Amino acid sequence: MASVWTGQYYDVFGILLLVFFILLLTSAEITILICYWQLCRENYHWWWRSFCTAGSMALYIFFYSFMFFREQLVANEFATYVLFFGYMGLVSLGLFMMMGFVGVASLLWFNKTIFRSMKILKNEEYNILQEEA
Repeated sequence: MASVWTGQYYDVFGILLLVFFILLLTSAEITILICYWQLCRENYHWWWRSFCTAGSMALYIFFYSFMFFREQLVANEFATYVLFFGYMGLVSLGLFMMMGFVGVASLLWFNKTIFRSMKILKNEEYNILQEEA
């Protein structure tokens, strides 16, 4: 945030890209884990929960912006507040949508994978029962 709001230059884009990929992977894994617990409790309404679970990272960014504003920036006018929190709200909304998509896409892949393997197992069990009869 300092490079965006205080005019400091950020030089290490490779590390930023690596951290971004770690963020994507972590959000996907956490979403899969939480949905797996939900599916184990036989609650199959996972679409919106997966979207909100992965997107909740954006709420952290938005609340962190309050602390950043209080610690780093000096506000003289009301327009400063409106611009900063308006832009941070839009950035947080964009991150919420992006990470929500990552959560739903990773969970859709996970659910297709586990239910495909369950269907194969059921077909094999059915074939074994047919052979015994």
